[in-house]
Amino acid sequence: QQQDFDLLVIGGGSGGLACAKEASQLGRKVAVVDYVEPSPRGTRWGLGGTCVNVGCIPKKLMHQAALLGSMIKHAHHYGWEVAQPIQHDW
Repeated sequence: QQQDFDLLVIGGGSGGLACAKEASQLGRKVAVVDYVEPSPRGTRWGLGGTCVNVGCIPKKLMHQAALLGSMIKHAHHYGWEVAQPIQHDW
């Protein structure tokens, strides 16, 4: 079955998705194509791109979790009573 599109966006990262959304809102018929080679562990992530799925955002989440753990660990210096030992489980 043949389909016609006004715009073909190659890449489903943040830029590609923003472009596709804008074009769609302007009344254009849009297709987005994206492919990601599975990782050695078989991980597959799709739309959103590297930053959202395996780059910036996950890194920031891990960093914030580490900062929060450190703050909780030292909260007693500021008058907080926190049960010890501190435990974390994703």
